[in-house]
Order: sequence, then structure tokens, then C-alpha cells
Amino acid sequence: MEVSELLSTLLAKRGVTVAEEVEKFLKPDFVRDTHDPFLLSDMEKSVARILSGMEKGERIAIYADFDCDGIPGAGVLYDTFAKLGYEKIEVYIPHRDMEGYGFHKEAIDTLAKKGVSLIITVDVGTVAFDGVSYAKEKGIETIVTDHHEVKDKLPEAFAIINPKIGEYPFRDLCGAAVAWKLASALLIEGRERGIESFTKIPEGWEKWLLDLVAIATIADMVPLRGENRTLTHFGLTVLRKTA
Repeated sequence: MEVSELLSTLLAKRGVTVAEEVEKFLKPDFVRDTHDPFLLSDMEKSVARILSGMEKGERIAIYADFDCDGIPGAGVLYDTFAKLGYEKIEVYIPHRDMEGYGFHKEAIDTLAKKGVSLIITVDVGTVAFDGVSYAKEKGIETIVTDHHEVKDKLPEAFAIINPKIGEYPFRDLCGAAVAWKLASALLIEGRERGIESFTKIPEGWEKWLLDLVAIATIADMVPLRGENRTLTHFGLTVLRKTA
């Protein structure tokens, strides 16, 4: 596509010089510029575990960080379960001052008392060795969804979904985007299995959750390149259409 000299200079300063990349940067295409959620580490086993839990009527907790990445991510997952009509859901967000960042044992105790048997983290958990082990001792399985840097080892979670693990094509997603990928994969698999609560949801409904992903992507200051730019572009489009 043709661009002005000024725009070309601005793009060059951002490292966007190839015609194909200019096209993607200025005119994102959802199908072309987003990746299959099942390319993320442990996605298949995570979706299978959640569907199994839903089928058995397990109480599931969404445990999210307290910032403007974790909270929108929790909203994405909560809205997905609500749309599916699944009510055995808890949301736990630690208090910034009284608890601080992390996957806390006291919070796990609280969730255990409520009968939670599966915890899905959002924007936290990649280095939560003690928290994940403690949950395991309590008989609670943990699916970590996160985007933070990986250390030399990983916690003993049931599954860890993180774009920095494995061969996912784009490594800079924010936490809410990773949660949205999980929601998308869950809907895909549920429809393929012919589960009634899933087949009732229109194809592409999950795109209406991208307003939360856009807010989180911008607020968490991850690079507005690649898939992040596409999710934000369409998320801002959704934001303009919501109340």
C-alpha cells in the first residue's frame, strides 16, 4: 500500500519497512494476523481439563492479578463462563496493599473452603512455585495462564499457558490476551464436541470480549506490534460499540 513520506519515515523508525509489514501494521486483518490458540503451550490439556470439570460440576476459581491486565483477563474468563451458563465460578483478586502480587496460600485456603477443585490463574503463576505446590497439597489443580518471563524451572501446575514457552509465533501477549486465547480455544473445542451450551453461542462471539483485551494490552504496555496490534485494533472497534 502507498503511504506518505512522513508516515513512511515514522514506520521506519519503528522498524516497519517491508511492504507486507506496513500493510499489517496499518490495516490489521483478524484472520491473517492472529494465531491459533491451540499453538500455545498446554492449551489442549487445559481445555480438556476445564471441559471435564464443567461436565462434573466442579467449582472453578479464576485467580487474577490486581492490575489492569489481570482484572480484564478475569473479566474475559468470567464472561465466557457466564455466557455458557456455568455458575460454579469463583473470582479471586488479591488486595494490592494487604496481600500484594502473587499466588497466595491464604487465598488458596479461602478457595479450598468454598469447594474449589480447579484454579485458573490470570497474569500470575509462572514463578508461583510455593502457591502451586500448596494448591496441589490441598487437592486443587492449577492451570496457569500468564505472560511473564520463564525461570530455569516451572511450577508443578496441571498446565501452564504462556506464549514465552514453546513455539508460539508471538511471544509478547499480555495476560488478558492469554486468557482470551484460552476462552477462544474452550469455545472452539466445546463447539466441536457438540456440547449444547457451546453450540448455542454464535461463531465469533468471543471477539466481543476484545475490548477488555485492548484495555489490558495498552495499560500493561506490551509492544503494540504483531498480534497485540491486531487484538487492540479490533478491541478498540468493540469498545466504540459497547455501552
